[in-house]
Amino acid sequence: MMSTESPTQDNKPDSRRPSPWLYVITLYFPLGLMGFGLCTDLPIKLFKLLEFSNQQIGLIGGLGLIGSLRFLFAPWLDAVTTKRRLSLFTLLCSGTIAFLMALVTYVKPDSLLFLCLMVGLLFILNIVAATHETAADGYYIRALDPKLQAQFIGIKTSSVRLGIIAAQTGLLLLATKIASDHGSVDIQSADKSGFHTGFAAAFALASVVLIAVAAYNKFFIPKIPEDQPVTHSSFAIGEVLRDYFRQDRVGLIIAFILLYRFGEGFLAMKYPFYIDLRDAGGLGMAAADLAWISILAEMPWMMIGGILGGFTIKWLGLRRVFIPLALAINLPNLVYYWLAVTQPSTSIIIFGQSLNISLLGASSFEAFFYGMSFSAMFYYMHIKATESGRNKTSILAISFALMGLGWTIPGMLSGYVQESIGYTGVFLISAIAGLPTLLIIPFLPYAEKTEVAPENRTRG
Repeated sequence: MMSTESPTQDNKPDSRRPSPWLYVITLYFPLGLMGFGLCTDLPIKLFKLLEFSNQQIGLIGGLGLIGSLRFLFAPWLDAVTTKRRLSLFTLLCSGTIAFLMALVTYVKPDSLLFLCLMVGLLFILNIVAATHETAADGYYIRALDPKLQAQFIGIKTSSVRLGIIAAQTGLLLLATKIASDHGSVDIQSADKSGFHTGFAAAFALASVVLIAVAAYNKFFIPKIPEDQPVTHSSFAIGEVLRDYFRQDRVGLIIAFILLYRFGEGFLAMKYPFYIDLRDAGGLGMAAADLAWISILAEMPWMMIGGILGGFTIKWLGLRRVFIPLALAINLPNLVYYWLAVTQPSTSIIIFGQSLNISLLGASSFEAFFYGMSFSAMFYYMHIKATESGRNKTSILAISFALMGLGWTIPGMLSGYVQESIGYTGVFLISAIAGLPTLLIIPFLPYAEKTEVAPENRTRG
């Protein structure tokens, strides 16, 4: 199969190509902001505060399946235009959708119409986010040589995390502060109008940020000759799937990717658990507390764990640490089971905010080990894609799709599981559902060149 690439005005080499420091961050920051913050995190919290059911919330999370299926249209995206142009287009689209979400939220239509309109916008936004991820990954592996890819892989993942932090902290703090000023404090608040006003402001600010990043990237993401549309002499997805299924022990690879985060998917119920009243099995948190849990517990410890996980893999080799890291994404979920059983209420004052001290500790513990563990899977999928031929972008997209599928399906089921057996049951399942990966890991194919012996790590 041969690709046909024709030079375009958009791809003339730039003799003064800027440092990746100027564009890797702004290429991946929006992915965290739109792909997680706007597609999942903020809407789930808004819907719960507006007292939509856990079943509805779980099913809305199922829109993430769109991103999981992006491998079906990734080859077409490879052919339609350059990755640079595509990333700029998706940023403008996401900014427009975020503005429409703000408008719908502020207008406050009746519950059914609000749900339908928001789900429709979230459906489109998930497509846009998946397209942006495909474009960003495709550009990244073309603009950076292997040495720079290794150097910037941590910057890439941290940039996505930075976008998530911006949503979980900045946007959520803005939304809950405005809501509180309008008399909407928690799920018990009779007047919900403050939540509409606050979250509308958050969505509007996200719109401004995404469009501003698009304007910045227009000037600082370089036009490179390597960034050409990739056309196929036959059915594109057929060629890509053939390449994927030609991998050694591909059945084990697929099973591993599907199951690795399967238990984690049931933690989609942790935010409803934080918000729900104690009589309903929750912790009865105020809306503003959610952002502080993210600031102080979830995001910093997840990033620290991710960095430590990367160093652990570098120095010990993936093969040696894969099973311990697989345990680290499952067993720490038992801390949420403990929280659901005991429903602790002891609080601590931090920055003038009264926060549940047990939740802070438990969330920090789980986030740290999740960050460590996810590094292993992320690294493994990148290495397998790097070993592929010219369809590296699409091969990686398929692996990410399978990973997303393995997380989204239990997330969709989590609301029904919670309604059936309570928060204790859903959190117990989250700790054990992914453990079958331990039986698969010893038989996975590895790239031997990445398994450097400890005694040789200081050489060359």
